[in-house]
Amino acid sequence: MDEFTRILFWVWKIGESEKSLVEVSRNSSKAREAIELLQKYSLVKVRKKGRVFLISLSEKGFGVYRKIREMRELIGLDARLVQQAENTASALEPVAPGAGAVPSFLAGNPWLEVLAKRGRERLGL
Repeated sequence: MDEFTRILFWVWKIGESEKSLVEVSRNSSKAREAIELLQKYSLVKVRKKGRVFLISLSEKGFGVYRKIREMRELIGLDARLVQQAENTASALEPVAPGAGAVPSFLAGNPWLEVLAKRGRERLGL
């Protein structure tokens, strides 16, 4: 795999959230190699919390992530995945009545809206 393809793969894998080194790859040498590659182009921020390294995309990295997402939407890849998920979900029978209901501690919780907005703001939506 060429360097450009590897960059796209790792940026997509890290995505919107902060990941630990193990979440990037279970193979520690491969994870470190990926992080070094992304740091070379200033696409990630790495911080250490205790003994754990936390990796997140930089602003430049989020720009790349948004472009990848736009390409997936243009191709229709995401729409196909959503359709497959809907088909799979409709094929499954409900386990119990009300199984899809939101738990009472989440119903009307204003923090869910705050957290959803933070994610959208970070992605520039």
